[in-house]
Amino acid sequence: MTGSKRRIGLLCLLTVLGGTAWANDIETRDFAVLVGGKAAGEVHMTIQQQDASTVSLRCDTEIKVSLGPLSYRYSFRGVEVWKDRRLTRLESSTDDNTKRFTVSANPVADGLNVKVNGAERKVKPDAWTSSYWTLPDPKLRSGSLLILDADNGTDLEGKLAYVATEKHRIAGQEVSLNHYRLTGKTTIDLWYDGTERLVRQEWMEQGHKTIMVLVRVRR
Repeated sequence: MTGSKRRIGLLCLLTVLGGTAWANDIETRDFAVLVGGKAAGEVHMTIQQQDASTVSLRCDTEIKVSLGPLSYRYSFRGVEVWKDRRLTRLESSTDDNTKRFTVSANPVADGLNVKVNGAERKVKPDAWTSSYWTLPDPKLRSGSLLILDADNGTDLEGKLAYVATEKHRIAGQEVSLNHYRLTGKTTIDLWYDGTERLVRQEWMEQGHKTIMVLVRVRR
């Protein structure tokens, strides 16, 4: 990246981290994934503010891990649409180390119809998704959360707790982030910027510390 392009990229990053999303804005957030301290892949989240109440997300993930006896490949393609902070559409395709899943979710009366590899069921309407790309509706943050796993369509439960506002260095710039901790089947630490969009995520995967961190914002 040339010096001028790098400066433009950093200015875009600062604008997004500290600013407000406007109608029809599109941004792509590029994340690096590290497993056990080694580079393991990339996540790309393209977010479009379609109107004042509707936001769509496209997520593309490719991960390859080789740590001693641990050899692992993961590929994910997903689309989410949210209206008034409620999920109105989910479509995803996942290859989890040769285990393949096709997942969809759409609103029906009093809930969401979820289809996983052709099998259907109904879940509560206020589901958060495991992309964690944005914070859930404030009214849901203090209680038990239903989390729809975007990878394989399973239901998870967790509790989200605010930890602190912290300074972190993102793409060479120090920014203030809100740190949350999700507890349940697993513990996941999540950091969000001033627009309540994901910037950093940490968790343990098969005994290895796994980090997903924002490295660039493209607009």
